[in-house]
Amino acid sequence: MMYNVYSRVEKTLKFIINKMNPYIMQEGSKIVNNEENRKDPLTFTQLLLDFKASMDKLIESAFQNDIKF
Repeated sequence: MMYNVYSRVEKTLKFIINKMNPYIMQEGSKIVNNEENRKDPLTFTQLLLDFKASMDKLIESAFQNDIKF
């Protein structure tokens, strides 16, 4: 519902995108930079895929799969 309200104002969507991007980068970097994760390629890959799936689900459910996200 909030997306429906916010999507009416392009400036608001840009604000949300600009807040989400650093979060996604930070969380992805935690996975990539973790030494333990890099020791096991299967775990490393699975963690990245799980994180991407969670972000995809968030974008699908909260932002109606808006390509901008």
